Amino acid sequence: MGIYKMAVEEDMFNKEVDNVVKKPKRKLTEKQLANLALGREKMRLKRELAKKNKEQKDNLKQVKTSDKVAKEGQKEKKKAHKVKRRTMKEINAEKEQAILDRLQKEETDKTSKRSARMDLYTSLKVKCLEKAKSIQEYTDIKGALDGIDEDTLHCDDKLKAYAMKVMKPYMTKKENLKMETEEIQEEDYVPENK
Repeated sequence: MGIYKMAVEEDMFNKEVDNVVKKPKRKLTEKQLANLALGREKMRLKRELAKKNKEQKDNLKQVKTSDKVAKEGQKEKKKAHKVKRRTMKEINAEKEQAILDRLQKEETDKTSKRSARMDLYTSLKVKCLEKAKSIQEYTDIKGALDGIDEDTLHCDDKLKAYAMKVMKPYMTKKENLKMETEEIQEEDYVPENK
């Protein structure tokens, strides 16, 4: 059966068409023609409206993309500004830290100088007290040296003058003469201006 069916189908396609049947076009009434024109006009308006909507959508997309690009540009600027601001904060923090370190170093230097100065003063005080020949001299020298204030202790000239004043009565004539000549030499010395 299957072969027979195929043979019939092939015969059907091999037949020649003798006559082409031509039908005349159907004539439309005036009302149908008017409705057809109206339908075509509606479709033309609909296509124009769709075209305008598409153009508006395209324009809207372009505006959105340009806005998006502008926003991305602003984001880039904000990021750059934020990085710059952060770096400025870091720079300011580093400056503040440097100032703090410098002040701490100065304070440490002052403290170490004061402690060194106090150690030196203590050793000189002991040397002066060793020169005492009696208990009365010892208590007088100790009282005079204990009464020194901070300003005098940290100023070389004041300290030297104070030590001479305190120790002069207890020194021998030879030491007094030696100290006086040193004073005269220091007074005569004038530093050269360059």
